[in-house]
Amino acid sequence: MRMHWQGRMVYLEIMVYSLVGKMLERYNENIEEDSSEIKKYRRMIKLQHILKEGKTLSIFDFDDTLATTDAWIYVQHKDGKVSKLDPAEFAVYKEKDGDEFDFKDFDSMLKDPKIIKKNFQLLVKQIEKARNTTGRKVTILTARKLGYPVKHFLKTMGIDAYVVPVGSSDPKVKAKWVEDKIKAGYDTIYFMDDSRKNIYVMKDMLKKYPHVKNKIVHIQSH
Repeated sequence: MRMHWQGRMVYLEIMVYSLVGKMLERYNENIEEDSSEIKKYRRMIKLQHILKEGKTLSIFDFDDTLATTDAWIYVQHKDGKVSKLDPAEFAVYKEKDGDEFDFKDFDSMLKDPKIIKKNFQLLVKQIEKARNTTGRKVTILTARKLGYPVKHFLKTMGIDAYVVPVGSSDPKVKAKWVEDKIKAGYDTIYFMDDSRKNIYVMKDMLKKYPHVKNKIVHIQSH
């Protein structure tokens, strides 16, 4: 009888351990499922928060906005004469009939670059803010054909910036690039440029998007 009773006790212990084991497995599965749901819910909350905050884009021109360089724009006039303009002069130059422009100095590494301190400090501040804030981006939008010389120079200054070369001095090209970003969801635009032409065309484009907050700054020539 005693052996029979001990056998039954062992059997009951095995059954209890088995039942407890299954209950723990089920509990862990539920915890994992709940954890997965919680993570999913948190991601949704974070996305809603980002969408509510909106997206901000800070845009800086490079030449004569962030830095000066030893580079000229050559103008061949209708009568065959050639004159040269620095970026500040070109920004206010009124094109004459027959003028042809040569931007060859802007298609190579920067010559004798010098930062414009006040504007450069603002760039650094905006990049730092974008690094610590969701939904913010900083872009160097330059008329140059090549972005590498600008990016290389900025890296020597300790700045890793996103550089977009549009390869055109036509103000509408920059405005179109910004408009595409607005269509992609950016609803706050900061734009800084030394060219009045670029400023005028940018402001004109933004009139089509009254919901977009904007601050357009004309950088005065140094």
